Amino acid sequence: MEAGNMRITLEKSILVCNSASIDNDEINLVADLNSWFVSRVSSIDELTKRIESEHFDVLIVGLSESPDRTLNALTDIIRIRPETIRIVVSGHLSPVLAARVAEVAHSSLQEGCGEIEISQAVEQALKTSAMINKKEIREVIGRVKRLPSLPDVYQELNQALINGNSSAKEIAGIIQRDAVMSAKVLQLVNSAFFGLERHIYRLNEAVTILGVRQIRDLALSHHLFEAFPQDGSWSSFSFAQIQTRSLTVARFAQNICRAVKADRHIQGLAFLAGLLHDFGMIVLASNDPEKYRSVMEKAAELKQPLYALEKLDLGVSHAEAGAYLLGLWNLPPKVVEAVLFHHFPNSCPSNEFQPLTAVHIADSLLPPVGTVIDCRVTSQISIKYLERLGLKGELNYWEMMAGEYRDRMDGV
Repeated sequence: MEAGNMRITLEKSILVCNSASIDNDEINLVADLNSWFVSRVSSIDELTKRIESEHFDVLIVGLSESPDRTLNALTDIIRIRPETIRIVVSGHLSPVLAARVAEVAHSSLQEGCGEIEISQAVEQALKTSAMINKKEIREVIGRVKRLPSLPDVYQELNQALINGNSSAKEIAGIIQRDAVMSAKVLQLVNSAFFGLERHIYRLNEAVTILGVRQIRDLALSHHLFEAFPQDGSWSSFSFAQIQTRSLTVARFAQNICRAVKADRHIQGLAFLAGLLHDFGMIVLASNDPEKYRSVMEKAAELKQPLYALEKLDLGVSHAEAGAYLLGLWNLPPKVVEAVLFHHFPNSCPSNEFQPLTAVHIADSLLPPVGTVIDCRVTSQISIKYLERLGLKGELNYWEMMAGEYRDRMDGV
């Protein structure tokens, strides 16, 4: 479907770069079945020009030719059209390229995939995007008085990751420009959560041991939580304890990924999603403390989870608020998805183990933060979800793993 006059009547528009190794007949079949409008370009340069001048709901692009150039173009496209769904088609990827793809793409497909895989990838990404960008969520976040921006340090570390040739000393130099952040990152690295055998005094050592990605994510988490300091208007739970527990969830989620032999970039995404999965609670509690306290009281009275009453009384859950903000800041789509669905993972259509899986399990199995108001603020394990992914048999092992992290939480 490429007739320009049909575009008004069709719901979604897709731009396909012919570097994507997908048969045109497959794309046409998918478009016909879903009433999608499809346009095509033949090069990355033409792709960028079309994106700059026109709106497309979905972009499908291949990595078989000039992967670095293509990924750089996708990074630019995120800045120009952050709302566009980005799907990458590739053959086997090196760990470095796979990690870069995960940072910029909503989904990654194998070369030669068929109409079913294409349809599922597009539909899943569109569904998640629609859930995050609801009018009610935008209105609530629009009333937040102070929204932080991503720190310059995060942007610089991102660029260092893309370049892939920065030394540990150079990475440490980037972080050291912010003295407070430097101190906090070292404090976190030396906490019980990382279980290092000796104390780390220098940032370049921390970079060498943990890697640029993990240091970057710790810096980002610190920056975002610091943007919402707890004051006298809020006393129902501790913001600092939410942040500490989130680090525990992040480490546990990362090790769940390792236990199932997930790729390192999946481990990294799970770590970042764990760090920020409850960030929306801080945002909502800071924005309207009196209202949020009443929501907690109602949840306790009705013996319902907090996120259910948030939705009922505020029109938005903390998971939705957090996911919306992370999407606004163009964080990796799989991180946004994990934050959005971490309480109800069975609503996510994917049948694959992903960062969401690890974060949901970790959040469900760890003890909650103590609250003055006795309401449930954590997830409850979704057995249906684990059964759908064929993972129910691993639950006993994960429960044993959780015991180690409970001990670490008690020791902090």
